Amino acid sequence: MLKTPLLALGAFAATLSLTTIAFAQSSPPSITVNGVKPDAAQYEPAPDNPNPPVDDKDIYCPTALEPILPGDYYACEARSAYGHENYRKMADMLEESAYWANKDAQYTLGLAYFNGDIPDIAQNRPLGLAWLALAAERKKDQYVIAYAEARVKATPAELRQAQALWKKMRLKYGDKVAAKRAIERFNHNIQDIDESARQNGIVYIRGFSPFPESAFTIANKLHDEATTDFEDVRGTVVVGKPQWAQDKPTGAVTNASPSTGNPSPSTSTTQP
Repeated sequence: MLKTPLLALGAFAATLSLTTIAFAQSSPPSITVNGVKPDAAQYEPAPDNPNPPVDDKDIYCPTALEPILPGDYYACEARSAYGHENYRKMADMLEESAYWANKDAQYTLGLAYFNGDIPDIAQNRPLGLAWLALAAERKKDQYVIAYAEARVKATPAELRQAQALWKKMRLKYGDKVAAKRAIERFNHNIQDIDESARQNGIVYIRGFSPFPESAFTIANKLHDEATTDFEDVRGTVVVGKPQWAQDKPTGAVTNASPSTGNPSPSTSTTQP
C-alpha cells in the first residue's frame, strides 16, 4: 500500500533550522552583504547544550532564504506545520513549494490526497494522481513507482478526472513553467552574493548561519543546493558551481538554450 511519507522533502529543507534553533533572532537585517558585522556572540548556542535535539515542531525556517530558494523554504514551512499538527497549513505550504518546482512537495501532496491518511486533508484520488503525475515528470524512481502503483489502484473514472486536472495543473506546476520560474528567481537573487564572493567579502543570512561567513562559502552552499534541486530537470543545462569558483567569469545556475540564451525546459511530460 502507498503510504504518505511525511515529509519526503529535500534534506536542505529538513536541515534549514539546525543552526538556528538556539540562536537569538533580533537586531541584524535578514541578509547583510559586506555590511556591518553583527556580534557573533549573541548567535552562539548555549554552552551547556551545543547541539539541542530538533524535531519538526521546533523547525525554524529562515525567511531570508525565501527569495533565493523558495521551494526549499516552503518545504521547510510544511515540515514545521506538520510538527505543529497544522495539516491544512502544511498542505498550503506544500502547494507553495510545488509552485517553485519542488517535486518532493508534489509527490507528498499526491500521496496525501490519494491515500487520504493525513488529518484535515480530504481524500481526493484524482487530485492525488495529478500531483503524482507532475512529480513523476522528473523520472525519479520513487515518483515513477508511486505514480504507477496509484494508477493501478485507480478506477477508469478517476483516471479520466486526473487527466483533466493534470492538464490544468501542469500549466502552473509543470517543470516547463515552474522550474523556469524557480531557476530565474534563483539566478536573479543570488547575484549580490556572487558579486561579494568574487570580492572575497562576507555575507550574513539571518537564520541560515549563526554568524557572518565567507560569501564564497555561502554562495557555494546555495549553488550546490540549486544544482540538487534542478539538475534532473529534463532538457536543461544546470550549472551548480558558479564559474567564478574556477577563476572564470560569473555564471549562476542556468537553464538556457544555446540559440536564445533564455530558459528552455523540456516539453516532455508525464500524463495521468
